[in-house]
Amino acid sequence: MTESESSTLTLQQLLAHTLDELGIATEEQGQRLVLEDGLQLVPHVVDIAAQSDEHWRTSTVIEVYHPLIEDVLFEYQHSGGRSQITSLHDGFNQWARMDLVTLRDAVQPELQRPSMGIGYTDEATGQPYQRQVVLGPTGHYQQRPPEASALPDGHEDDDHDFCPCCLFSNSMQAFSDQLQSREFLGVRLYAARDSQGEISADCRINGEDFPAALPYLKAYVQTWPDAGLEFRKQYVVIRNQP
Repeated sequence: MTESESSTLTLQQLLAHTLDELGIATEEQGQRLVLEDGLQLVPHVVDIAAQSDEHWRTSTVIEVYHPLIEDVLFEYQHSGGRSQITSLHDGFNQWARMDLVTLRDAVQPELQRPSMGIGYTDEATGQPYQRQVVLGPTGHYQQRPPEASALPDGHEDDDHDFCPCCLFSNSMQAFSDQLQSREFLGVRLYAARDSQGEISADCRINGEDFPAALPYLKAYVQTWPDAGLEFRKQYVVIRNQP
């Protein structure tokens, strides 16, 4: 697709085209894109801004609907590129490769992705029930490999034990109420340390800020050996086990 061709697309059509490139078929039904698994997507523009270096920065949000979702969940896409279309496409592509992968698995009866199972007992009925945390793909960047002297004894892995459960398991205490609920919840996890050692973290549930997780995520960052600028991010879903 050329730039002139893509410039005539609506935001919905651009999202559909991005998903089609990834082998994900969609059908337009009014303002929603419907996937074969029942997920329904509605994209919106939040901001589009030209940069001084002739690049563009874009911010969008994708609303997600499904019978398992009580109301709606949403998540933001922030990206940059040499044109508006390139930036929007890249933001949608990143979202599809992380968030949508997790969501598509989480609406299936049988999970294919790694997950954590937790059992609870209903206080009113005494009946047991199971909750599952569906662990999505992780994003990880290190400015440089950590020095061997900075790794814990017996560890030689450059990723220093960053596995799919790390972000959630290290902040799990913050999600006690959400885990015991019966809701379908999408959780965005992000933790970072810049090249000067400054620590930051971000967490959202169904698109809404969830500050209770930030102290746990920041404490987790403090366990990382020095690798310069580093960030880790992930999208997970908390759901009822069918």
